[in-house]
Amino acid sequence: MMTFTPTQKELFNKNIEALSNILLKES
Repeated sequence: MMTFTPTQKELFNKNIEALSNILLKES
């Protein structure tokens, strides 16, 4: 099990958002 600190979770969510935006733009 991995435990995330709030900062890591924020960065992770931002990475997901960025990837989603890229995928939406390319489709």
